[in-house]
Formats: sequence, C-alpha cells, structure tokens
Amino acid sequence: MRADEPSGIPLWLEHVLEPVKPPVSTLVGASIGRSGADSTSATARRSCLVLAPHPDDETFGCGVTIMRKVDAGTPVQVAVVTDGSTYPPHKSAADNIATRDAELRAACKLLGLDDESVIHLSFPETQLHLAGEALVDAVSDLVKSSSPDDVLVTSEADPHRDHAALGEATRRALAGTSVRVCLYPIWQWERPRSWLRTLQGSSRPERVSTAGYLDRKRKAVGAYSSQFSLAAGGELTEKIGLTPGFIRRFMGSYEVFFPVPQ
Repeated sequence: MRADEPSGIPLWLEHVLEPVKPPVSTLVGASIGRSGADSTSATARRSCLVLAPHPDDETFGCGVTIMRKVDAGTPVQVAVVTDGSTYPPHKSAADNIATRDAELRAACKLLGLDDESVIHLSFPETQLHLAGEALVDAVSDLVKSSSPDDVLVTSEADPHRDHAALGEATRRALAGTSVRVCLYPIWQWERPRSWLRTLQGSSRPERVSTAGYLDRKRKAVGAYSSQFSLAAGGELTEKIGLTPGFIRRFMGSYEVFFPVPQ
C-alpha cells in the first residue's frame, strides 16, 4: 500500500474526501444526521459495548465515537460477532479469518483499544439469521460481563442480513433492561428507504462530531484493505469490493446514532 508524506495516510484514501455529487441515499442520511442532537460531550463520558457484525463495522460506524471515549478514559469494549470467513470470496476461509482478525486488531489499536478490549465471537459469516437463541444469549452474556451504559449496534432495518440479525438479537437480549441501545447505520447509506425504517424504530437521532479525529479514523479504516475494491486501494474487483464512494460516506463531519426507546 502506497503512503503519502509525511502523514503515512494511503494516497487512495485521501481521494475519498474529494468532492463528488452524492447519491440520494447519502443526501437522505446527511439530512437525517443534521436533524439530530449533538451528543459529542455526553457520549464521551458513557461506557459502551460496540457490537459489530463483521470486522470493520465498528470502525466505519463508530470509529470516532470509540476514540473520543478512549481519550476521555471511558471504558469501551468491541465485540465482532462473525468470523469473516467468506470474504474475499476467492480466498480460503482460514486465510480470511486470519487476515480479517489481524485487520481488526490493527484498526482497533489505531482507535486506541488494547487487545483485551476486543472480542471476536466467530459466528459463521453470512449465517447470523440462523443463529437464533445462541446469538441472543451471546449478546446477553457480553452485556452482563461488561455492564456498559450504552450498547452500539447495527439496526434491524440495515439491508445487510447479518447486520439486521444482530440488531434483532440485541433488541431481544436487552428487552426489559435499563441498558441504552443506539443504532449505527452502515448499509443504510446505500438504500434510502432503509433510513426511514431505521427512524421508525428509534427516537431523535444523535450525532458525534468527528472534528480532530478524521485522520485517525481514515488510518483505522485503511487497515481493512482486504475488503476494498481496486479503486479504493485493495485487490478486489469493482463489483465486489468496498469502493471509495462507500468509504466516503463515513468520513463526514459527524457519526450518527439512533437511540432505541426503552
């Protein structure tokens, strides 16, 4: 991976911030985010458990939020739920698992987390919708062991099946508890209607400012090069890899969350 001077940020990753005409889904998401309440200061003081369906979701959706909490001395735990075995599709499951776990550790280190703060549950990737009570129990056990103020998780309205399954399992695991659940968008940025479904199950959005943290977030995102298209600095084809346009959606002036009413 080529790097510029002197920051060490890959040249291709600099291009994701270049001005382009955004698609409808991005415009909808940006409008929703701007309507949210600024929770930057309050969020930094609340401990959290970040539940990520796959290695990279924690960084895309919550990277700056994690960094702000860590810098404030607030406890953060990240749990990646699936094993990452199926992607990239041209490599073996064993190679993918090893690569993506290494990428996860590297990214989380850049976010300020030590290895003890990162858990990999290793449910089969693409199969979370079949996990049933095992996934609900796993989420419940994680919450009991970490006792967070907040749980950050993907939404049941996320278009990706693994993401939706984790959101549903988390809702079931925490029903009747006092733990605050906040949803973070990932594939909603690709599907305008999924924003509306996310809003229907949540209260007023909250936003966390990325000011002063975007360079660190870009470096952490760059750790996941196995997932990127050729145009984004990876080795995959344009049809299957994450593109500069997708990455750009997570490099805005804030991260957005959707609190779930208890």
